[in-house]
Amino acid sequence: MTSVVFRSVSADAALASDFLAQEGSIKTVLIIGEKASLTADDALPLAALSLPADFAAPIADGTTESITAYVAGKSVTLATFTEKKSRNLGPVRSDAIHEVVSKNGGKEGDAVVIARLSNEDQVLPAALAIARAFPLYAKKSKAAAVRTVYVHIVLAEAPASPIDAAKFQVLANAVRECANLVDMPPNELNPTTYVEIVRNVWKNQLEAHGVTMTVIQGTELRDQGYGGLWNVGKASENAPALVVLSHTPANAQKTVAWVGKGITFDTGGLSLKVGGVMANMKTDMGGSGGVFQGFVATVLNGVNTNFNLHAILCIAENSVDERAYRVDDVITSYSGKTVEVLNTDAEGRLVLMDGVAHACKHLNPDVLVDMATLTGAQTYATGAKHAGFVSNSFEFEGMLSRAGLGSGDLAYPLMYCPEFLSVDKVMSSKVADMTNIPAAAGDRANAPSAASGLFVAAHLSPEEKWTESGVGMWAHIDMAFPCNSGGRGTGYGVGILYKLAETLRAKFA
Repeated sequence: MTSVVFRSVSADAALASDFLAQEGSIKTVLIIGEKASLTADDALPLAALSLPADFAAPIADGTTESITAYVAGKSVTLATFTEKKSRNLGPVRSDAIHEVVSKNGGKEGDAVVIARLSNEDQVLPAALAIARAFPLYAKKSKAAAVRTVYVHIVLAEAPASPIDAAKFQVLANAVRECANLVDMPPNELNPTTYVEIVRNVWKNQLEAHGVTMTVIQGTELRDQGYGGLWNVGKASENAPALVVLSHTPANAQKTVAWVGKGITFDTGGLSLKVGGVMANMKTDMGGSGGVFQGFVATVLNGVNTNFNLHAILCIAENSVDERAYRVDDVITSYSGKTVEVLNTDAEGRLVLMDGVAHACKHLNPDVLVDMATLTGAQTYATGAKHAGFVSNSFEFEGMLSRAGLGSGDLAYPLMYCPEFLSVDKVMSSKVADMTNIPAAAGDRANAPSAASGLFVAAHLSPEEKWTESGVGMWAHIDMAFPCNSGGRGTGYGVGILYKLAETLRAKFA
């Protein structure tokens, strides 16, 4: 098992040099940065590593992008990552940082990663990229080596104010724990065990910060009217649950709610996934993982000082048995609206509709974000690295885009056009208020990721609050593909929600 420890974030390169000189257990040293940062004068702790003054010359002259030497029992690697970045990639190439660290971070023995960065804006996306390069989950017969990776971030110029490395430790832990949940197989992570994991985190980390936890589970959901969540999860031996974590500071002026889809495994239900597409459906709870750990990081770092924050996890397993909900069923959402089921594999929107309805009825949010691995069409709309999101507010659309860029959890807006894509237009039903997918085959290719988001929006209340001219700011984030990369969870969602929380704190000040 690998521990990742953030030791320093500053412009003082001596902190990393002194650590290298004092720490005798280090087997791997990795120094990364854009080429200009690595080849600047005094950029490298050469003396501490007993390296020649011209060690970086092959990188400076463009001969190579990385170089490795073995000195006094240590593997020392100097590696650059690309500086090429368009306006949709943020202040630093976090994807390239992740790739370089994953490749060169070592497998055994303690390690030091020194990241040379140009400015303070690069710290958050770089820190999260480094953290996710060391996944937690493993169940191989050979036990993983117990090791520690120490991280020092060195800035080219002094920050406006001192940066506490402990803040990034909290974030790194949250990203790795979120990815760990996504990586857990369904025989380990099911609705029952998921609720217990959340309860343990609440008890051990959050309760002391004033966070409360509410769980509505099993037949309580049916009896209290959560028709979407109950019907999707009732066929599993592990009962579905709605989990609400709430942090309500004394000086709160506004309320923010985050809702996450937590399908611990998705068979497709009676609309069974065939042709191999059921594989990797353990990741279908990625939205709830991002909401859960994004909430943890935000609260532990004291971000939401002036607004209430609620995390709503809609947890279920979409299974098959004689109790499974059926195509042609008409179910009633917690919003009171009815849905004709045309496909039981379009279950994520059904659990989300209850989650957002709960938020509207009981929490009166000013800002509401739901996040989910919702549609396979997401990758066609925004690609494998950028989530797609739809929002009723042009201002909020900009906030989320910037939060994605600033955190490395990239996101790009989908079209908000209820005139063409609302449930009345593409998911109308003869017998209910709406269907859960378009009845007409042609409409299923009509901006399906955006239309699915507007299905969720149909369950917000009061309706006038959440229109484009309303006072509520809402967004639906579809992160079906960014939540997983190369067979591993990425921890997507923690960074973008955390950065959004920082933005909202400033807005509400």
